[in-house]
Amino acid sequence: MLAASEHDFIDLHTQHFTRVYRYIAYRINDLPRAEELAADVFRIAWERQLAEPPGIGWLLATARKVLSNEYKGRRRRLELIDRLEDQARSQAPGSNDEQQAAVADVLLRLKERDREVLMLSYWDDLTTAELAQTLGCSPSAAAVRLHRARRAFASVAPAQLMTERKG
Repeated sequence: MLAASEHDFIDLHTQHFTRVYRYIAYRINDLPRAEELAADVFRIAWERQLAEPPGIGWLLATARKVLSNEYKGRRRRLELIDRLEDQARSQAPGSNDEQQAAVADVLLRLKERDREVLMLSYWDDLTTAELAQTLGCSPSAAAVRLHRARRAFASVAPAQLMTERKG
């Protein structure tokens, strides 16, 4: 038997999820992401454990804040891509500079998720445990994500970038 608060939350979700989802979906061009963000709104409502179930006004105000965070994250990712592109274009000829430009070019062509995992691991020098904590997943899931990101990098990278240098 469900506790009263769980039952109230299920009713709240059933009654308002579609409206919150539409509110978010109209503002971003990524329907699966809109569904995730709408779920975040209800997660926040659940975690707050308010005395009374929130109304649609509270839910939409929370959705605005969630969307604001999404926009900020998107802006930061675009700024990172711009910096990587600028770095790749401004590299002067030279073996190490050419290699850095090639790495930046490959990173730009990867999916955002793979790029993030590789940058956290290599640029921020995170261990698998730290990577897991940052990504909000288990260490084994972080290791799998890192493995997949490395494989994606290798599939896009030119062969000379993937050969080990001896010397």
